[in-house]
Amino acid sequence: DGIFVPGGFGDRGFDGKARAAGLAREWKKPYLGVCLGMQVALIQFAKDVLQLHDATSEEVDTKKESRNPVIVYMPEISKETMGANMRLG
Repeated sequence: DGIFVPGGFGDRGFDGKARAAGLAREWKKPYLGVCLGMQVALIQFAKDVLQLHDATSEEVDTKKESRNPVIVYMPEISKETMGANMRLG
């Protein structure tokens, strides 16, 4: 048994996906995150384990309120199109 979190765009379902990622880690369940599913796992890890409480993605932090974006736009890609434009790390 494990938890699969699929992709998506923007902030729709973001909190639920992040909660699923956090629970998978807490319960020591296998986790497969695809696209946004992987991004929320990284963000949740940064919040829970690294204590970066405002960790987020530039895609959902449109007001640039976070000092710790752990997912950033690739500079060579347009921010106006959805998909294939985020970088982990």
